[in-house]
Amino acid sequence: MRPLSAAELLTVWESNVQRLPLTQALAMLAAASPDETADELARLPIGSRNERLLTLRGWQFGPEMTALAGCPACGEQVELTCWVEDLQTQPEHGLHGPLPTLETQGGPVSFRLPNTYDLLAAGQAPDVDAARLIVARRCLQATEAISPDSLEPALLDRLAAAMETADPLALIELAAHCPHCDHDWSALLDVATFFWQEVQTWAQRTLRDVHLLARAYGWSEDEILKMSPVRRQASLQLA
Repeated sequence: MRPLSAAELLTVWESNVQRLPLTQALAMLAAASPDETADELARLPIGSRNERLLTLRGWQFGPEMTALAGCPACGEQVELTCWVEDLQTQPEHGLHGPLPTLETQGGPVSFRLPNTYDLLAAGQAPDVDAARLIVARRCLQATEAISPDSLEPALLDRLAAAMETADPLALIELAAHCPHCDHDWSALLDVATFFWQEVQTWAQRTLRDVHLLARAYGWSEDEILKMSPVRRQASLQLA
């Protein structure tokens, strides 16, 4: 994987701006990972996908991440700041090697970690419970101990907990504190959505800069995008 140039990132944004967040995340990884196929990237466990997205995000926009979260107690918007390297707490999972297991009354059963294909399938479900069932049926390995077609809520809860333990970067929570009402809670960080929103903001700002500089100096879009951010900003101030 490698960083994307300004022109490459702008192309990814333009081509995927109307697509689903899961697809947008894969598009960014695909552009930065020319040696891997889209299918290989889609089969990465979500934690591994998030690990790569965080690395790419650090390359593109720096190591510090700042997000806004609504306090569930008083509704005020609270600013949360974290660092990319602090979130990358696990080695990347491979597609090979032993599968995680879950103990049941009928004995241990194996399951694979959910990937993008599983989340896309779950996204078609009418509610959260149906989505959980879809992911479980796709990820559990059918054995004599258990059938993915007959899963009780208690077992689904245990499976979800086991998946979270086996793939901790799949679900990232940030410790949040509200200075207005002194409430503490855990805020969920959706890496794919957060990163894409940053790309969206960056792309709109970059296109504005290109417009202003092209009008002021007659430079082409390619010439402007190849400029370093520092030089581009200096030129904007002069213009």
